[in-house]
Amino acid sequence: MKLIDCSCSVGLKTVNYEVVNHEHFLVQEKVKQASNAEALLEELDFCGIAAAVVAHQAMADVDPDYGNKAVLVETAKAPGRLLPSWTILPPITEGHYAPEQLFPAMKASGVRLLRAYPQRNRYFLSGLVMGDLLQAISDARIPLFLSPSQGWEDIYALLQEFPDLTVILYNYGLWSHARFTFPLLRNYPNFYIETGDMQTAGEIREICNRFGHERLLFGSDFPSNAIGGPLAALLGSGIGKEQLEGIAHGNLERLLEEVRL
Repeated sequence: MKLIDCSCSVGLKTVNYEVVNHEHFLVQEKVKQASNAEALLEELDFCGIAAAVVAHQAMADVDPDYGNKAVLVETAKAPGRLLPSWTILPPITEGHYAPEQLFPAMKASGVRLLRAYPQRNRYFLSGLVMGDLLQAISDARIPLFLSPSQGWEDIYALLQEFPDLTVILYNYGLWSHARFTFPLLRNYPNFYIETGDMQTAGEIREICNRFGHERLLFGSDFPSNAIGGPLAALLGSGIGKEQLEGIAHGNLERLLEEVRL
């Protein structure tokens, strides 16, 4: 079965890794990281992963512009297998993130997915701050990776403002997230969840049964998780072959095909 990990990172973090637990305390721990594409490819090969969507740690820890350039250097080492993603900033302060400049640059660099680290990069992800960009991202069907590691309220508020925005949730904690995510799955058809933190028995199967397997994308959020754990959770989820294939690669491939740049 073809497997695409929809969320990996390269580069070393500048601090110990932050993990969100069920009580929303930040736990710092040392984890295995991939300093470059070669190290990430070793991890992918070991787990039988065909391709991966890649971010660079510098996007959040150093500087978004530097991180966006750095990820292209690394993904160019395995074109077609390592798929670059970029992060965004408010165009009111960094004009080159306005859609009329950002989107052509994305197209030229083969970037079809975006990320946002508003707390780390010191801005609010809202219509007041960057409404034109967020609306353009929504209209272009560009998936936007978001984590609730700093709180769920901002994600709820964002989707209330931009209900058609394609959002991929990741790094949401290993304990049950259902009370947070089920309302979003019910109300926003373009809300998706990366499966990296779904390592509790029955989670994947329950979402498939209630909302459809189309709302899940296989991903590890490496290095927050080792790839093997999320992979074992997916393969042992007890869902059907068609559902497995969709989560493993089909749903992400469909989202990428829908992007209009």
